[in-house]
Amino acid sequence: MTKIVFLDIDGTLVTKYNNIPPSTKRAIQKLKDNDVWPVIATGRAPLLIEEVRQELGIDSYIAMNGQLVVHDGEVVYHNPIQAETVEQLVSRAVDKNDGIILCGAKDIFSNSIVSLAKRSSVLTLLKGLVKLIPGSIQLSFFSRLIKKPPKPEDYEGKPIYQVIIETSEGEEAQYKQAFTDLAFARSNHYTVDVISKGISKATGIEHYLNHVGVDRKDTYAIGDSPNDLEMLGYVETSIAMGNGWDNVKEIADHVTDDVDKDGIEKALKHFGLI
Repeated sequence: MTKIVFLDIDGTLVTKYNNIPPSTKRAIQKLKDNDVWPVIATGRAPLLIEEVRQELGIDSYIAMNGQLVVHDGEVVYHNPIQAETVEQLVSRAVDKNDGIILCGAKDIFSNSIVSLAKRSSVLTLLKGLVKLIPGSIQLSFFSRLIKKPPKPEDYEGKPIYQVIIETSEGEEAQYKQAFTDLAFARSNHYTVDVISKGISKATGIEHYLNHVGVDRKDTYAIGDSPNDLEMLGYVETSIAMGNGWDNVKEIADHVTDDVDKDGIEKALKHFGLI
């Protein structure tokens, strides 16, 4: 009987400093030794998954909040946003002077470095040349950077699966009113992930399970943020990180310790998976 554990990245597998705790590395290896499948389920684009994926040796993932599903390196589901809708989002963000990031299957197109820094804790977009710790970033410095919209010729004809907009939770409502055919998922207080309506990490998991033929009763999920809510509600056993949002911990079957206090390892031991 195959069991699968779906794992969020930010605040779950990695700390706010974008580090994977040694206990988490041990736990993931023990999962694999016990023939339990670890699968990443994240709001990140594939480009921003690579560092974590390679460090943990995980080849299956649900990216961009369910918009792209990969099993053992093979794409088994993908759902790009309509090109016309992407253009409308870009136009509105430019009018509002909001940072915007367009996420493709292999590329990221952005007009805002500060958004990427807040979003992923590391400027992977710069090919690993520079790493910045969000806590030490002076946001006033980034606010002086000129925000330019992504050049249409850079992403024209390329599928865009997710749009990340740098906007407050309050201003997010304006986007929701203007784009009723889209869904909005938030994993931090700075940016919101915009994807197709009806898509979530839960639908990504459903596509994944259908492909590999594993029953939902044999699934676990671990997360910490609002964009994990659907995922935690879908799987058989849901686990919230101790550092997670209150509304996430309220609906979880079990609350483990913080990510930097061996939370992953403790949770997997609690359920006898390692």
